[in-house]
Amino acid sequence: MLKKALRLGRADLAKIFRLKTRSFRGKIVSVRVFRNEKQKNRFAFIVSGPKNRGAALRNLVKRRVSEAAKSFIKTIPIGRDVVFFIKLSERKAPSFAEIKEDIKYALAQNIF
Repeated sequence: MLKKALRLGRADLAKIFRLKTRSFRGKIVSVRVFRNEKQKNRFAFIVSGPKNRGAALRNLVKRRVSEAAKSFIKTIPIGRDVVFFIKLSERKAPSFAEIKEDIKYALAQNIF
C-alpha cells in the first residue's frame, strides 16, 4: 500500500464524488483525476463487485492496483488527486500484468 500521506481520506473522497469530472476507462480500471491545492499527489483505490464477493478478493485486487499504480506516480503532475475504480466481474482477481497495462492505457487517455 501507499504511504498514508499519499492516500485520500473518506472526507476528501466525499468531496470528489460531488464534483463533475471526466472519467478515463480501460477494460478493468477507471480513473478520475482532480486538481488539489496541495503540493503532492494523493490516491484512492475503490474495488467493487457483487455482494457475494469476499473481502479477501477485494483486498488482493486493491493491493495489486496500488502496486501497479506506484510505477506511474512519477508521470502524474504534482497537485492531483487520483481515484482508481475497479469493478470485479468474475470470482477471480485480474493478474498484476493486466492491471498494470490497463492503468497505463487509462492514464494515457488523460490529458493532465
